[in-house]
Order: sequence, then C-alpha cells, then structure tokens
Amino acid sequence: MKILKLLTVFITTAVFSLSISAFEVTGESFQLEGKVTSISLNDQGGIINVSSEAGRYGKVFLTYNVVVNQNLPNQGYFHGRGIGINDAGERNTGSRQGVWRREGTIMKFYSLDDVSDANMNYCESVIDLRAETIKMTFYPF
Repeated sequence: MKILKLLTVFITTAVFSLSISAFEVTGESFQLEGKVTSISLNDQGGIINVSSEAGRYGKVFLTYNVVVNQNLPNQGYFHGRGIGINDAGERNTGSRQGVWRREGTIMKFYSLDDVSDANMNYCESVIDLRAETIKMTFYPF
C-alpha cells in the first residue's frame, strides 16, 4: 500500500512538472520590433535603452534597469519605464518589471506592464545584443 501511495505521488508530481515546463502564452497579442539605442553598465548590471514604432502609442522609448543575480550571472530581474507619443501628440507612459535571462548574445525579458491608458500587458522581449535589435510580444489582459 505504501508503495502504491509513493508511486501515485511520483506520477502526479511528474505530470505536474511537465505541465509547468510546457508553459505557453496564448490569446490576443501584438508584436513590435525596434532597436537598442544605448547600453550603460554599472556595478549591479546595467541600463538598456530601446526605441520602436508602436501603433496607437506612436514612437516609444523604453528603459530596462537590469540587475544581475549574483549567484547566477546570466539571469536576474529588472524594472523599467516607457513613454510613447503618437502623431496626434498624445502621450502615454508605463512601468514594467520582471525577470530576464541571457543565452549567448540573446537576452530574454519577461515582464508585467502597467500603462497610463489603463491597459496591462504580459510582455516577452528578446534583445539581440550583437544585432542591437529588440522584438517584443505583448499579451493584453
């Protein structure tokens, strides 16, 4: 009986673990592509600035304040700000925070964004440090 309970716990844990590692975002999304405009380093990590065209938000500028995990130098957390000004001169701002991971010359950011027009997004951003480009996929919620 004890072996059956252990086997049940093991199978349940294994199935649950597989479902967690298979996390995939679905639903409405929109994408942006832009460029890295500057990178500054500091003792905690650095600051990455990017710009892009963002549809209804117009020209947007984002700052990533990156902090390196001292135990795992290829990952950490970040917070940032963004501003967009469209062709009509309307301005929106936003804040974002999340985690990041570096794989070679690619940095991947996973953030929650709060925008001044009352929208909130989950965002996955990929920065190619070599090409100095960024691709962002936003999932409104």
